Amino acid sequence: MIRGKRLIIPNLGYKISTIGSLKTIMSEKKTIMSDDNIVNFNRVNKHKDIKAPMFSQGLYNWVMFILSFYTRVRENLKIDFETFVILQVVVSHSLYQLNKSGTKTFAELEDQITNITQKKLRNNSKLTFASIAEVLQLPRETVRRKVLILIKKNILISDTIDGIKLGPSYKTIYKEFVTQTTLDMSSLVKKWKKSGALDTLLELDKKI
Repeated sequence: MIRGKRLIIPNLGYKISTIGSLKTIMSEKKTIMSDDNIVNFNRVNKHKDIKAPMFSQGLYNWVMFILSFYTRVRENLKIDFETFVILQVVVSHSLYQLNKSGTKTFAELEDQITNITQKKLRNNSKLTFASIAEVLQLPRETVRRKVLILIKKNILISDTIDGIKLGPSYKTIYKEFVTQTTLDMSSLVKKWKKSGALDTLLELDKKI
């Protein structure tokens, strides 16, 4: 910890910590898999409204979505999945800052991202290699190496004033990759709704 300085990082389900120059904004407890927070699906499935075929079909749709998503990261973005997750920390940091002034439409967000990449919009806080490593619990050198790959592709940019930010090439990712992911997610939800899996999922907490 650097005395007198803190790091802000978006809420990603990890413990609050102080690293680098700003405060990390994360939940006070790390994600812990325990009997207290794991849904007992054996007990849930005994409920008269929950049927195994519905769950299996919904799970199949989800797995296919994940496989397609993974493949598009590798083939369209030309990066490995760990590098992609590191990129998402930077994206989430930008979204956290932008949402402070209110939620944005798809088009409004595109304009704001353009402003970020052109340095017309500055964050009140900045990301560092150390802060990203802390969020993802990865070695700092791994984060540094993969961030440098993204910088080389102009997907990210970095300087001593603004830290690690979205770069000019992220605009293309937003227009193409994010758009396709949104459409795929819409298709997934429609399949869940048609099978009844969506209604079951939304009411799951009431059936436990």
